[in-house]
This record gives sequence, C-alpha cells and structure tokens, in this order.
Amino acid sequence: MNLSFYGSHNAAFTIADDEKILEVLEVERFLNMKNMGIAQYKTNQDILAIVPRIVKYFQDKYGVEEFDNVIHLNTDVNIDANNYDLATKIPTKNLINKYRHHQSHAAGTFYQSPYNEALVFSFDGGGDDGKFRIFLAEREKGLTHLETVANPVLKGESYDGTDSSDPASIYWHEPFDLGFPYMVLGDYLEDINQINLGDGNLVYPGKIMGLCSYGNVREEWVEAFKEFYFSSPHGGPTQIELNDEGQEEHIEDKIDCRLKVRILGKKIGVDLSFGSRIGGQEGYDIAATSQFVFEELFLEVAKPYFEKYPDLPICITGGCGLNILLNTRLVQEFGKQVFVGPNPNDCGLSVGLMANFLQPKEPIDITYAGPELFDKVLLSEYIETIGLEPTTQYNVNTLVNDLEKGHIMGIARGRMEHGPRALGNRSILCNPAIPEMKDVLNAKVKHREYYRPFAPVVRLEDVSEYFEWEGESRWMTFCPKVKEEWREKLPSITHVDNTARVQTVTQEQNPWLYELLTKFKEKTGVGVLLNTSFNVNGKPILNTIRDAFEILGKSEMDGLVIEDTYIKKRVWN
Repeated sequence: MNLSFYGSHNAAFTIADDEKILEVLEVERFLNMKNMGIAQYKTNQDILAIVPRIVKYFQDKYGVEEFDNVIHLNTDVNIDANNYDLATKIPTKNLINKYRHHQSHAAGTFYQSPYNEALVFSFDGGGDDGKFRIFLAEREKGLTHLETVANPVLKGESYDGTDSSDPASIYWHEPFDLGFPYMVLGDYLEDINQINLGDGNLVYPGKIMGLCSYGNVREEWVEAFKEFYFSSPHGGPTQIELNDEGQEEHIEDKIDCRLKVRILGKKIGVDLSFGSRIGGQEGYDIAATSQFVFEELFLEVAKPYFEKYPDLPICITGGCGLNILLNTRLVQEFGKQVFVGPNPNDCGLSVGLMANFLQPKEPIDITYAGPELFDKVLLSEYIETIGLEPTTQYNVNTLVNDLEKGHIMGIARGRMEHGPRALGNRSILCNPAIPEMKDVLNAKVKHREYYRPFAPVVRLEDVSEYFEWEGESRWMTFCPKVKEEWREKLPSITHVDNTARVQTVTQEQNPWLYELLTKFKEKTGVGVLLNTSFNVNGKPILNTIRDAFEILGKSEMDGLVIEDTYIKKRVWN
C-alpha cells in the first residue's frame, strides 16, 4: 500500500495500492474545520498528534502496518524553534519527496482526464515551483515542463521561463501571480464579509465570482487593473521595520498589497485605502473589471500555446481552476476541449502526488473517493435528539413528492465527494422552480450572502434542454447560460447574469441521483434540481450524522436522507 500526504492548507491524504486510488481523506473533513492544514498554513492546534491519528485510521481500515511508499509535500513544520517533518511519523519502507506543487496539480488533473495527450495550465497563489506553470502531458510519458511563467513586466532579460532544471528559480525572476491580486480586492468590497487575509485568501475568490456578475467592466479602468496585476502585490511588508526590541513590525497599511491597492484606487478614482469598504454598483464594477483582466492576462499567456498545439485539449488546474467564468469562456469562445477536475485547488495535491507516482494508464475517478460517514452506527441515538416523524425506508417517490412541495432535504449517503463541491452524496436538494428558494437557502439554511448563486444538477442527456451547453459538466466547473425559455421557470438556480454552475450526472456516475432526477422530471416536467453542499457558511462539507441533525434542528430544512433512512421533522399544529 502507498500513502501520499500534502500538509499545507487544504491538507489531504490519499491511499492507493499499486494500481488504484482507494480513498482520499481531506483533513478539513476529519477535523470539521474548513480549509485546514497540518503544517505551514492554517495549522491545527494538535500538530504532532494528528498525523499518527489519521495514519491509524488508514491502518485499521485497510489492514496496513507499514506502507510501501509515502509520497509527501509541504510536511515540515517548526514548533518552538524545533523543526519536524511530519511525514517521518508514518511507518514506511520508502519516503519520497520529489514532486512539486504545480507538477502535482498538473498530474492530478491530467490523469483524471480522458485525454492521452493535453496541455496543462496550473496557476494559483503559489507553491514551491512558481505560481503559473505550463506542461505537455502524455499518458505514456508523463509531464514535460514547457514554461514557468514569469511576470512579463518584471522578469529579467536573462530568463524566459523555459528552464526546467529548477522551476523554483522563478522566485528570483518574478513569478506571474494572477491569484493573489484577484483575491485581495475581496478585502475592500462591502458585500463580502471581511476576515483576516490569510483566511480570505481561500474564500474571497469564490465570492468575488458571484459578485462580479452584478457589475460591468469599466473600459477606462482596465489599464489600471492590468498595472495592478503586473505590480505583483503580496501579503508581506514592502520593507521590514523593527521595533525598539529589534523585532519585525508589520504595520497593516504598509503591507505591500495595501500600498498597491491604494495606488490602483488613485488611478481609477476610488478610495481604496486600507479600511475602505466599497459597495453598490462601484463595488460590483470593481469585481467585474478585475475578473475581465484576470481572464485577459491568462489568455495573453495561453494563446501562443493554443496556436502552437491547436489540436490538443487543455486541462486547467491550481486554485485558479475554480474560476468557472474563465473555464466556460475557454470552451465557448475558443472552442477548446477543456477538462477541469473536481479538485483543482490544493485539496487535490495529495491525489496529484499519488498520480505522479503511479502514472496510471487509464483515467482515474476520485469523485466519490472520500470516506463513509464517520458515525453511521449512531443514527438511532441522533434520532432521539429532535422532534421527528417516524422514520421510514427511503423511497424515491416520497422524496420526489416532498421536493415538489418545496421541502428542503439534506442528503448524506455513501462515500463523500472529494473536492470543494457536493455532488449528490453530501448535498442539500430542493426544487429550483420555487422563486423564493434561493433566498430561503441563503438566509435560513446556509447563512451566507445574497449574491451567491446555487447550482443545478441535471442528467447529462438533458443538459442542452435547459442550458446553453453540450457535453459534461460533471463537477460544477463551468457556468453556461440558462436557456431563455427556462430562466423564469428555474429562478432559484438562474444567477443575475443568467448563468448557472451546472452539474451533469449519468446513471453510471451516481445511480441514486440519476434515478431521482428521472422520477422528478416524470412527476413535474422539470429535470433539474437545486444542489448545494450540505454544510453551513464557514464549515466544510459535513461527514457526520451529528452535523446533519444539528443543521436540521437549527435551520428551516425539512428532512434528511441518511443512507437509506428517510427522516422528516415533525410538524406541530
């Protein structure tokens, strides 16, 4: 047995035999703390003990005493001036630390794709080998480095990005970072709940995407935004200042990104000094213009590769691979075959480490490779904690009838999804044809901002009936427009710009969800359900019955499907 372990934020473990990935365990789900890491970034308080506990989970479940290989990345940590490599706590015959950040993103995505050969673009806020890398991927040969992208304004004449001997050297030649400048503006937008920038780094981008659909691109701002991106803002101090004791002082308004955002504000005539919160149309337009510039700067890098390899499909990965607006544009404007997996952000790095090691000959499917519910044996105990109707055996027709009435149902069954999207096994499902459903979910179940859209799920063969889209969108990584004749009929999944982050499903991929959609269409004439993750704002997707009952009790949800048990709240007259 082999185990891979990525340790920084969104840490995860992947176990595999010599041919197949068996399970992926994301640390956030194990600890019930969103985006958690173990080493370096968003660390837990019990750092030295958590790895042995997770390893024991795998040892007990799979009957392993010692692993053949442990493949690891970002597992070193400093505690009280002592250095530890947490991977050395895992019993193994062979410890491997040779695959790097974007190399692992690229492998993890390519080996899930159906392609034998593809271009892979991996870009995010950064790893140990730059912030934007491009690969040629071949199933028989693996990855070939094409470019580690340097900032086109700041790079030196001596470096063109193609040196593959040490991709980390890009740090000395100014990496091209599209992730941080996109993210940091969330700290200035009134409609986004402000949190510390370290956590905002992981949650602001998705909120900006939802918000920018309310805005317009201001042409007169575009050049200033490009200059802002090219200025390479970061979260460290512009210069190190020491206090009287000789210790470093970090003064918030002298942090590099604060200064550069303020310069951007002066250029566009908006007060973006630290502490400013820009709302209304001006805030929407900042989000929309930044999104446009983000896309344009990516395309300036990517288009030469489209032209050089016109017949190759492309894979998009890294945290920026969650930008569904860019992904959709690549398909619709450029006619490219585009693959974006369920786990392009750092939660997928342990899969990428394992994919680099195994180099599987057939596409891997890790969609539902997460663990089963951690506390399945306690269902009867939890049933006694809340006023319920008598439980029944799950029946698809009962669920269809309740969904048609407008009931909101939480689903927790089978193995959980790997990646940030709930895809039917840890989902909240409801009827998208009910006009007020979006507002009820945001305000009274999910407790999140008004502008964040909800996703539809539809059978693959029905997708083009409701959406301007052909083919798969299995993991909600694209957002086509809802067809005009369905926009008023499906108001709760139609975003303000008429798009929807659609999920497609087939009988083979998820028989339970496929049957539900089939029966719902037969009953209502609509083959679409609203699907959102079974969690509340600020928490990861749940993996305990305990959390499912807590949400049921504290929200306006109506019931649960736990494995094959149908549970409804008691209605008191």
